[in-house]
Amino acid sequence: MSLRSRVLPALYNGVSQQPPILRSPDQTEDELNTWASLADGVGKRPPSELVAQLSATISENAFIHHINRDTTERYIVVIDGGMLRVFDHVTGEQKGVSFPGGYSYLEGGRFRAVTVADCTFIVNIDRAARLKDTIDDPASDPEYFRWLNRQAALSNAPGWAAGIVKKLGSQLQYTPAPGTANYRGEVASVEKLPETANNGDMYKITGSVESGFVSYYVRRNGAVWDETRANGLKNNIDGTSMPHCLVREEDGTFTFAPFSWAPRRVGDENTNPAPTFIGRPIRDVFFYQNRLGLLVDENVVFSCAGDFGNFWRNTVLDYIASDVIDVAVTTTQVSLLNYALPFNDGIMAFADQTQFSITNGEDGLTPSSVAISPVTRYEVNTAVRPVTIGTEVYFCGDQGGSTVVWEYTRIDDGDSLTAAEITAHVPSLIPAGIKKLVAASNLKAIFALTGGRDVYAYQFYWNGNEKVQSAWRKWTFGGDVVGGEFLDGYLYLIVKRWGGVYLERIHLEANARPAEQNHQIYLDARTKVVGTYNPVFDRTTFVLPYAPDQARFQLIRTKAHPSRPGSLIDPAQYVWDSPTRMSVPGNEGGEVTAGDAYQMRLVLSRQFPLDYQQRPLTSGRLQLRTFTVYFTDTAFFRTEVSPYGAAVAPSVEEIVPAKLADFTGKVIGNAELKLNRPAFHTGSYSFQVYGDASLVTVALSNDTHVASTFVSAEWEGFYFNRAS
Repeated sequence: MSLRSRVLPALYNGVSQQPPILRSPDQTEDELNTWASLADGVGKRPPSELVAQLSATISENAFIHHINRDTTERYIVVIDGGMLRVFDHVTGEQKGVSFPGGYSYLEGGRFRAVTVADCTFIVNIDRAARLKDTIDDPASDPEYFRWLNRQAALSNAPGWAAGIVKKLGSQLQYTPAPGTANYRGEVASVEKLPETANNGDMYKITGSVESGFVSYYVRRNGAVWDETRANGLKNNIDGTSMPHCLVREEDGTFTFAPFSWAPRRVGDENTNPAPTFIGRPIRDVFFYQNRLGLLVDENVVFSCAGDFGNFWRNTVLDYIASDVIDVAVTTTQVSLLNYALPFNDGIMAFADQTQFSITNGEDGLTPSSVAISPVTRYEVNTAVRPVTIGTEVYFCGDQGGSTVVWEYTRIDDGDSLTAAEITAHVPSLIPAGIKKLVAASNLKAIFALTGGRDVYAYQFYWNGNEKVQSAWRKWTFGGDVVGGEFLDGYLYLIVKRWGGVYLERIHLEANARPAEQNHQIYLDARTKVVGTYNPVFDRTTFVLPYAPDQARFQLIRTKAHPSRPGSLIDPAQYVWDSPTRMSVPGNEGGEVTAGDAYQMRLVLSRQFPLDYQQRPLTSGRLQLRTFTVYFTDTAFFRTEVSPYGAAVAPSVEEIVPAKLADFTGKVIGNAELKLNRPAFHTGSYSFQVYGDASLVTVALSNDTHVASTFVSAEWEGFYFNRAS
């Protein structure tokens, strides 16, 4: 028998489902509602803050898109049940939306979207694009269609500005296609055209050396001959079948209407065929190098440069650099493209089993420079859009009832042919069928939304070429999280709870706290409410903005309270008059912080002694005697010790660190949080275990409104070695 000890220098690397002997010291058995920092340690995740109620209900298949116009204007677009609504991201206020073309494009189907400044292109991926049936149609689009104002776009390059998309009447709209011409026949070259031709006469110029043996058409227009297109064709794209645009107007309202698409003006069905997307659904829409891009089955189609509505060649005599681009993937498998992720120097496109890299030359994207090639082959979840952080791309798939997440790193002057599986150490943590990945670039974090109450958070950190953090942890909420986006340090969540749909946000940056408090208040759906004191009954009444879970609801006095700032108003004294109205005894009038309590829990891994080469010893028996945890800025936590395993009820101690010196390690528990203001302390606490390390379960938890942050731990025990 020998006395052994071991220091766990950090606890920030999250959950590991590997055998305990393979885990690193900074990994844990399980975690719930935790958030880690390499500088501060691991603690209770920040709470959600209630922003506003968005609606009474939302369906499981609702499409949610976030518009990040600039730092002062962000919006949420919700398409559900054939309707489109827009909400302010900061206030939750619903914005006015007009539908001059009706709602038919929104009825049924699944949607994808991309925002370019004030214009959001929205595509119904279950609708096939088509041409208008009218032959040689010279008609203009309806007045409510929208056009790209290219002069405004160029004058405000590289972005767009308000007023770029104009109604009919703008001098920069797409002019209607010419009607049927007076076809006169063929000639061998332009020089053979008759000088006495009438205005509107059309001739076909047969191929010659000068034209590269390409035939084309010309039409008399006054004193000149203009290149034109053949008679008898369907030339106009039906805007009602194509991606529509949601436009922010100058008055702050929105308009949802069809976009106007340029007609075919030159060539015929051989020299200038209909775009690939005609007769097929468009599977994604994106923006790259001043071109609008569309994914169509196995093809990637780009508009003409700077002319987002034009998918036809401008001349059939030559391919010019600004012409439309249409490129197909190169693989032996059927690869229907679902998503495109643009970067500064290329695009990644995702099919269900293959990932592709789309590259271009140093001079930019042109018909002659574009190239597409497969880079990795992973079977992915086609319902989840991949996300990016810097040069890393994250995408997911389903395997054996669980979700797998891959990290693909784009490298300069080449393409990596493999991706790292960042869920390899937690193969069954995340259930299959997640709904969305949310990237938090400046925090180096990814959030996997399940569509239910659980969210899985991933944190990572690179120190040069070494990944020192790769941590997964589970969060849970009081309602179904159906959408999310990260903006300016906040994780915005759309949550179904209390019989409604609510916008909430989590401030993930360090040292965040509500304005009315001196410290962070760890209550979900946190909000401010004002109490009204009735001296006759000596009670204070609160009217709430929602109907909370009464079992978890708490009220916290603010920093303005004269004697007990930040303390808990005892929930045992709450009297509920209705689902949204309650009272407490005494004078608690004024502003308080309200919300739902939630639990943080961290279960430590099984521990092993080490030999002289720092290898785990497994031949003997380790009898743990004590554990010591080191904490910082902590007001409360619990220790839970089960010497005979998790199936046996644990021995629980409630720790108020600031009182440890007064009570020599025996503390009065969370009643202190009701009696006095919270006191935050940095230090250590040792507690008894006395159990076989192969059986014992040691956990740290906190279900109060105050913080607990753990930096490291240390254990001490007796090791009995069977071998001499």
